[in-house]
Amino acid sequence: MTMECRIYTESLTALMDGELPPDDTKTIRAHLLVCRSCDAEYRSLLFSYNLVGNIQLIDSQPAAWTVIENRIRTAREKRGFLRRLLFPNIWVPVGALGTLVLVAASVFWFIPSQNKSDTQAMQQILRSYIQERNREFGDGAVRVVNYNPFRDNNRRPKGNPFKTE
Repeated sequence: MTMECRIYTESLTALMDGELPPDDTKTIRAHLLVCRSCDAEYRSLLFSYNLVGNIQLIDSQPAAWTVIENRIRTAREKRGFLRRLLFPNIWVPVGALGTLVLVAASVFWFIPSQNKSDTQAMQQILRSYIQERNREFGDGAVRVVNYNPFRDNNRRPKGNPFKTE
């Protein structure tokens, strides 16, 4: 479907309702003779229009409409204080949250904890790392200096690398 077809298909309902000027009507009808997809869309809309036009209205008793109107207009029954206190709408999310907390707590409760020896070994490794770090950097001076191959001793800017020329 081309952009031109899209313009024509958007105008099909206006064509069917007779809302278009005569020049536009002729242009769209000429396009429908040439374009199969637009013609198929037009025939589909025409079929829908005919179906809607042939619908028979249901004759109902006037009393039925008054009953329906009364049901719509009557206010909902007010709930009592005790019922509002015990069953407000807030209890549904509170109950869901409580259930979620209970499930999470039971999962963590039943997961076996790590051995104390593993925990003690990890603490010993951390202590030795901290002691080694304090020995190396305790006085604030770095003892081992590694050469940085990307360091440029020239501090003058070299221009904008993002500029296109």
